[in-house]
Parts: sequence; C-alpha cells; structure tokens
Amino acid sequence: MKMTVRGIIFFGLYFVLITLPLDIALLANTTRVPKPFIVEVAVGAGFIGFSLMAMEFALISRIEAASQPFGEDSLQLFHNIMGVVALGLLLFHPIILVLNGYPANCWLNPFASCGNLATTTASLSLYALLLLVVSSLWQKRLRIPYEAWQVMHGLLALFILIASLFHIFILGRYTSTGLMKAMWLMYAVIVVGLILYYKIVTPLLRWNKRWQVAENRLERGDSHTLVLEPDGHDGFTFEPGQFAWIKKGSTPFGIGQHPISFSSSGDVPPGGSIAFTIKKLGDWSSELVPKIRVGDYMWIDGPHGVLSSDREQGMGYILIAGGIGITPLYSMCQTLAERGDARPVILFYGGEDWESLTFREEIEQLKNDLDLTIVFVLANPAEGWEGEDGFIDKEIIERYLPEQYQRYVYFVCGPKPLMDSMEVALPALGVPAEKVFSERFGMV
Repeated sequence: MKMTVRGIIFFGLYFVLITLPLDIALLANTTRVPKPFIVEVAVGAGFIGFSLMAMEFALISRIEAASQPFGEDSLQLFHNIMGVVALGLLLFHPIILVLNGYPANCWLNPFASCGNLATTTASLSLYALLLLVVSSLWQKRLRIPYEAWQVMHGLLALFILIASLFHIFILGRYTSTGLMKAMWLMYAVIVVGLILYYKIVTPLLRWNKRWQVAENRLERGDSHTLVLEPDGHDGFTFEPGQFAWIKKGSTPFGIGQHPISFSSSGDVPPGGSIAFTIKKLGDWSSELVPKIRVGDYMWIDGPHGVLSSDREQGMGYILIAGGIGITPLYSMCQTLAERGDARPVILFYGGEDWESLTFREEIEQLKNDLDLTIVFVLANPAEGWEGEDGFIDKEIIERYLPEQYQRYVYFVCGPKPLMDSMEVALPALGVPAEKVFSERFGMV
C-alpha cells in the first residue's frame, strides 16, 4: 500500500479530530469536581466513540484525498473496522458507568421511569448503533436488499449522531465552556457539510452528465454488459481497471448506486461510449439489470479506484482473475492492445467451467494486438479438457512465470477465496509486495 502526502495529511487530520473532544475536555474542565478515574476513562471512551462515528462520514464521502492513496475498497474496509471499534468504545462507556453505580435499567430500557432525556437519547443511540453494525456485517445473511440497506444505514448513522449530541449537551458536564461549544459546533458543521456534499452537491454536479443505454448485451457467465453513451456531453476517459458507481433513473438523486468496474478500454474519445459488465449475484444484478432497456438513462459517479496499469509500470504484467473479476483486467488488456504496448502480459483466468468464462473469445482475439499469454483454470472442466484444472494456486502460477517475474507488476481481482489465496501464494513465490495490487469490492 502506497502512502501519498495527501493520504498522510488526510488521516493525520482524521485522527486529530477523533481525539480532539477528549483533549479539549481535559483542558477546558480542570475546575470541575473530579470523578473516579475509571469513570473518567468511560467518559473518554464515549467521546472518542462519538468522534469516530462523526468522522465515519468522511470515509464514505468518496473524498479523493482519502481514496486515491489507498483505494476505495481499502477505505471501505477501514470504515467498517472503525465502525466496530466505535461500537466497542460506546459499549464500554455505559458498562463501566453501570459497574460504578449508575442504574442499569435506565440504560437498558430507554423509557424506564428512572431515566431522563439524557439516558434515553444515549440508550437509543447505542441500540441504533448495534442495529447498524449487525445489519452491515450480516446484510447478505439477513437478506436485506442492498438499496434498503443503504437507506437504513444512512438514517441510522444520522440518528446516532443527533441522539449522541443531545445526550452530551443535556448532561452539560463537558459542554459548559465556550471552547467545548465551539468544538461541538465544528463537528456539527463537518457532518452536515459532508452530508450536503455527498447527497446534494455531488448529484447536482452530475445533473448535465446523463448517460443513455445504447446496448444491454447478454454475456457468458450469467453476465450483462451495459454500453452507455454520453447524452449531451463529451463523457470522460478513465484509467483501465477503475470502477464507477452507477444508477438508473430520471435524476442523479436517490438510492440505488452500485460499484461496477469498467469493462471497456480506458482511452475513450470525446463522446465515446463506456461499458460495464455485471454478473447476476444479487437482487439488482439478477432482476433489474436484465430489464434495463436501450434508451434508459443512467448516472455515473466516477471514475474511482487505484487498481490500474496506468499507475504501475513494469517490464510486464501478471493478471490474475476469478469470475467476474476479469472485468477490470479485461479493460487493462484492451487499453494496452489499443496502444500497441509491446510488454508481455500473462493472464490467469479461473472459472467454474468453460461456459462461465466471460469475454473468453474477446480475450483470445486480443492476442492479435498484444503479447498475451492466457492460462484458463477450470474448477469443474468437462471431460477431455487439456488445460489447468482446480483453482489458481502457487503451483499453477509458478509453471508459467517468466524468468524475470519479480520485475513484473501483478494485478489480482476476484472472489474472496482467490484474493485470500493470492495473499499467501505470491509472497511464497518471492513476488515483492510492492509489485502486487488488488482491490476487494465488498462495499457493505
């Protein structure tokens, strides 16, 4: 993982803002009557937990300064981890207070007669946070539709922040000074500003950037390719391997955005079309995507992502794909072929069977314009198959590696088992870590 100056600055500010409420509280409230040390620790945990929740909005706002150094998927993973950390801190806060004499029933029951507005808002925000984390970690197991989860996630997060602020201000113990009031006002401005930017400003900036469906093509492997043309604008170019959030509808507002890799060449001429290839994996991709018609309008938020052959230069490329993970790597191959790039490319492409390999014919045709070696690996090959079978592993890769393989650049994209396997196999082969690039697109 490469760290840029912008990345260092962004995350430096991120962690400063997380600890700022506690720092100011300690400086601004030195005259108050002290509480037992463990109670002060519990209060500190609550402050930091709340700050984490507030700053979580920065991680999902697609801010380029944050996403470019690390990649959108890494940022999303960090967002998920920090959400669990915030939950742990905010659970620690009431548990310690209860162990030190605070009535447990007032915390467990938001509407208990012994409670007040301060404990009610605290309890409700904690239950909402539990629901948010559980629904995020087990969204697929609970069979919550992705669009419904998006709405629920956003509303719960906003409720947690508002209820937590009410709790803090009603108690008043750490908000009595002007300095603390200014700090909490700053947090409110940051959160509201990010929400407005993410939900209002960004869609408005795309208002005149509508795209129209030119083709909805059925592909091998239960996939559909949507070919989109710019409607009244010149479109854009992108770096091969990147992705975008796409949405169908009459306006750029509303729910239903999905992260999908580009499956066309990145060198798009002005007014040229772009393509996304989507495998049937969920409600949206299985039921709605096949019904998208020519002439329907789409909205694109992108390009995003740092997995790109334009960013990483080597004497050649080793591409490792599983299933629909072929799409960003296919985009790279197309772009290299169109540019007449002479560097060698070795593609390992794994699938369930021969019919599941999306773009297999198109990839074969690229051999005419690219020094491309293709290694198909089938988990369940038909009788008579003479190629590699099983799963892409260290032994299969080792058989095809060139002599100078440690100087090649490696791109990996596919399902979780493949990604996990390559994190072990490539280091075992002696591939330098700085030569390996991958992205996991689990956005929930």
